[in-house]
Amino acid sequence: MLLDTLGQLDPFLVGTALLALLALDGSLLVGTVVPGDAAIFVAGSALTGPAEIAVAALAGVVGCFLGSTGGWLLGRRYGSRVRHSRAGRWIGERRWNRAERIATSEGGGPALAASYFLPLVNGLTPVLAGSLGVPYGRFIRWAVPGSALWVTTYLTLGSVAGTFAREHQHLLVPISACAAVLAVGLFVIVRRSRAARAAGSPAAEATEISGPAGSPGPESAARPSR
Repeated sequence: MLLDTLGQLDPFLVGTALLALLALDGSLLVGTVVPGDAAIFVAGSALTGPAEIAVAALAGVVGCFLGSTGGWLLGRRYGSRVRHSRAGRWIGERRWNRAERIATSEGGGPALAASYFLPLVNGLTPVLAGSLGVPYGRFIRWAVPGSALWVTTYLTLGSVAGTFAREHQHLLVPISACAAVLAVGLFVIVRRSRAARAAGSPAAEATEISGPAGSPGPESAARPSR
């Protein structure tokens, strides 16, 4: 079975693969295709015990350091061209804007560290930090502890989940079914919430222009009569 095969992998091999993937995650925007969170979690499922987690975590942090540095240099060199390229347009302006707010926020050091826990955004932040002129020293000073916490957390969660799954394989089907139902439910709730907000925005604008109960709005009231 796949879980048994993962459990037999050499932790050094797991760490090497994780290092390479996370180095590409921040430097070449690979994380927008293969989310780093999922990759770390799967890597953790192959680990058993604190020692193996520590080995993989160290490799993962080195990979994040290389990826963050590469992404910062990419943004510094090519600036907004990456954002407005075909790949940048595929990522979506909303995600770029979110990453930009994190990279340029006042006292944004903790926000830079926490951005690793935001899927997809964590792969865009280094590029934006470089293109927006965030000093490398300030950026990397927060990127390293943020990546260390991110990698260690997901490796630990993956290891716990992998160990539990190997010891209770008979529960995998019902647990997977419950997780799928929960994921679909959350997806529907989020979609409906976004649709409700989108439908409410034009109504709010109309109210502001026309005023309550059909009375003229501020612009109409201020317009002199002829």
